[in-house]
Amino acid sequence: MVSLIFAVLAVGMVGAGVVAVRLRAWLVVVVAGALVYDNTVIAAGRFVGEGDALEGLNAGRFVGHALFTPLLIVVGAGLAGLAGLARGGRWALTALAAVLVGIGIWADVVRLRLVPERYADTLRYVNDNAAGPPVPAVVAILVLIGVGVVLWRRDGWPWLLAGAVAMFAAAAAGFAVPWLGNLGELVLLAAVVSSLRQTRERVATG
Repeated sequence: MVSLIFAVLAVGMVGAGVVAVRLRAWLVVVVAGALVYDNTVIAAGRFVGEGDALEGLNAGRFVGHALFTPLLIVVGAGLAGLAGLARGGRWALTALAAVLVGIGIWADVVRLRLVPERYADTLRYVNDNAAGPPVPAVVAILVLIGVGVVLWRRDGWPWLLAGAVAMFAAAAAGFAVPWLGNLGELVLLAAVVSSLRQTRERVATG
């Protein structure tokens, strides 16, 4: 049953990715692709079975999170720019994203030690060297909360803020119920895509 939940989440993320393609929001497409891969691997884990093949597939999950999760900060910087953030602020957020990519590579690629873990009917590999919450993901969420506040106050658009706060809560709950964290990722992805579309439409119409 839980494997099915992850499969459904993967389908939902494909949908968000398709909308991002139509918006030509290529960084969001990359992030969506990584999340589709992540959920698909978890959904398929019990069918692949424990071993080198599944371990290799799960290594890709960690590489994807390390490289692509901080890209949401760059997307947030773009949204903030459309809302009036100065170029210097956008460059600072982009630099922050680059630093977080480096941190993610160190934590989830260089120090990656995969061990199998079962939850309900799912089988996946987790990083046995992980210590504490994932810093790049937490910082990315906090940045998007900040951008969400700007969009809410400037344009009366609350949904990026709501999606980022939901992701923060879901990530905390995900330590006990893993699929809730992935559900939060889908909610956040949908909020980012809808916010991009709304902000671009506002700019186009003046």
